[in-house]
Amino acid sequence: MFYKLLATNKDITLTILRVTLGVVILPHGAQKVLGAFGGYGFEGTMGFFTGMGIPYVLALLAIIAEFFGAIGLILGLLTRVAAFGIFCTMLAATVLVHLPNGFFADKGGYEFHILTFGLAIPLIIKGAGSFSLDDIIAHKIEG
Repeated sequence: MFYKLLATNKDITLTILRVTLGVVILPHGAQKVLGAFGGYGFEGTMGFFTGMGIPYVLALLAIIAEFFGAIGLILGLLTRVAAFGIFCTMLAATVLVHLPNGFFADKGGYEFHILTFGLAIPLIIKGAGSFSLDDIIAHKIEG
């Protein structure tokens, strides 16, 4: 079962998708966890999310997905789980916050979120690609 979660092929395209998504999402996660890049840090972000009516557990999962999920993607570690977490987080953000603002990001819209869906879905389906810890671990499990 764990092997199937990690198994991938050595497709460099998946690697490009994975690293790109991780590099783009990581600063957003760092804002939420560390207060980096002008962010509010963990407490401030949790207060903001729960103030919007988002349950504490879901807010926590979103923060974890953006920070640790992005790191996982960059390393190619638990890629399917990380991509799924980011997909779910962006879907929730789209529905709860950005949908009423229309398409364009400069107006607070959801165009960025659609791009994250397009990057995350192939990773959920196919895995990490080459140069990933998933591939290394899967080969060790397989023997």
